[in-house]
Amino acid sequence: MMNAEVNPEHRPPAVAVQAPVAEYGLIRVALALAGLIARRRAVPQRYEADLSDRVRRDIGLMPLPESRKYRGL
Repeated sequence: MMNAEVNPEHRPPAVAVQAPVAEYGLIRVALALAGLIARRRAVPQRYEADLSDRVRRDIGLMPLPESRKYRGL
């Protein structure tokens, strides 16, 4: 199955960039694009608890120890 978006106003990227360049100038638009490209992207943290014990067992990992119960404190 293909997921396609039909938009009669589909414009090539060069035409879409002309509006911001006309309003803000070539230098500001180029610096903004360079800033987006150079920005560090946050890497999502992976925690051991993200995997259920069933999945951990299926891939050969030991199940996590049970967490402390608040009743036992």
